[in-house]
Amino acid sequence: MNFENYPPELQETIRFHGHLCPGLLIGYRAAKAAMEHLGVTRSEDEELVAIVENRSCSVDAVQVLCGCTFGKGNLFFEDFGKQVFTLGSRKTQIAVRIALRGDLLKPVDADGKTDREKFMEQLLTLPLESLYRVSAPQIDFPPEAQIHPTLVCSRCGEGVMETRTVSRGGMSYCRPCAQGSMGE
Repeated sequence: MNFENYPPELQETIRFHGHLCPGLLIGYRAAKAAMEHLGVTRSEDEELVAIVENRSCSVDAVQVLCGCTFGKGNLFFEDFGKQVFTLGSRKTQIAVRIALRGDLLKPVDADGKTDREKFMEQLLTLPLESLYRVSAPQIDFPPEAQIHPTLVCSRCGEGVMETRTVSRGGMSYCRPCAQGSMGE
């Protein structure tokens, strides 16, 4: 496929992810739909919040298009194994949930395997309502990211965010050391 024929934001998404695949296109279409539905542009800081229900290629598209990342504290992962993406605006307190249709028929080749090229073409060209279910849930917006002091773990000596330490006998430990899973 010739990437130069794609919109610039899709080209940027492909560069970030490293290749074009169905998963990336699932996230690309979902992120674009969510942003259009909310009438927002890419988050420069924490204006938008994304809740993703999988850890697949699709999430890379959400990061690139929506500007929601773990580093900025506005990307949240719920391990439900579903191609579902909720995007919310902190300014308006409105969210949209975009869920890939479970009954979406994937084209198959003569061997009975998914025809990736045809599937990607569908993901790029089918109307939104053929690919996704769109709803407007009420969500509790997570607080904006906060910076907390770093403490040194009393066992391994590594720095750990204060809010993630375990205190025992006046000592602070990182969670792995507190649970005994760090080697000596």
